[in-house]
Amino acid sequence: MRFTQLTTVVARQQKAAVFQTVRHSHGLVVPYVHVPVTPFSNGVPAEQVRELHPIEKKWDFWTSSDAFQGQKPTLGGVTIVPHGEVWVTESGSVLSSGVHITLPFTKVRAVKNIHTISFGVVSPALKSQDGIAVNAYAVAYIKVNDPAKSALYVDPESNNFDSERAAAKVIKRALEQNVSNISVGSSGTLLDSTASDLALKVETALKAKESDYGITVEGVEIRGAFPTHLNIPDKLRALDPPLLLEHQAGHNLAADYWSTVLSPAFFFKTKYGNRKEVVTPAAVSLEWSIPSPPDFHHFNELPRQTGDAPEAKKIAAAH
Repeated sequence: MRFTQLTTVVARQQKAAVFQTVRHSHGLVVPYVHVPVTPFSNGVPAEQVRELHPIEKKWDFWTSSDAFQGQKPTLGGVTIVPHGEVWVTESGSVLSSGVHITLPFTKVRAVKNIHTISFGVVSPALKSQDGIAVNAYAVAYIKVNDPAKSALYVDPESNNFDSERAAAKVIKRALEQNVSNISVGSSGTLLDSTASDLALKVETALKAKESDYGITVEGVEIRGAFPTHLNIPDKLRALDPPLLLEHQAGHNLAADYWSTVLSPAFFFKTKYGNRKEVVTPAAVSLEWSIPSPPDFHHFNELPRQTGDAPEAKKIAAAH
């Protein structure tokens, strides 16, 4: 039943990504488009759908939760929290779905879902019992029952907020401790009994932290222990939309950054008064027509370009 639910979530995400707006900048809408169908084999992508940014290769888990979204909602005056969400402020206040009156300078720490969320954890390369280097892949299903405790939890090791991140670390540590005791095949498929035993150990380790994390564990699945040459971690990360790079529009650029690109080359800007500064525009050049390095008689001489006269155009007879 959980696999069916996860398949539905993946299908819905893939369908929505066919035309997904990722940036609004100066009225220009830039869509992100990719192939809507990604083939899966043994519960993982069969191919890598795009290249990864070096930062993306450091991600160690995926989640359907909104707790780690880059841009948090803003509060000010009358605030409407969407249905199915709970907003936790930095002071610990919990805003459930509906209309709220808030202070204008209040900041949201995290957005929590009231429904069951899923997140997957891929272990680093581990040696199995039969000596094969594998990446173990586990998917957990949890429900946040105490949003404030979950959002304001501080991991004592990394000093990072949010218990969902800490729960992913617990699963990763449990996989590292138990993969060395199992045997794997060449395709990464495990026996049902082996996968069930490993899932039970991971679930037990996660349930031991329920009261600290403010969550309820509903189940854990082991998708497999895949040989490292299959590159499963990168294939899973590539399913997310790509990151916006720092030089792309919308990253601390001036409101008229496009004017230098769209303005013709014969226009230039000036600053008046004691800050007067002439900006030299880029001019069309024929430097490619001069050999490099140039011979002596081309110094201090403008480049020239010659060519044969075009042939006379022939006009087809009218019918």
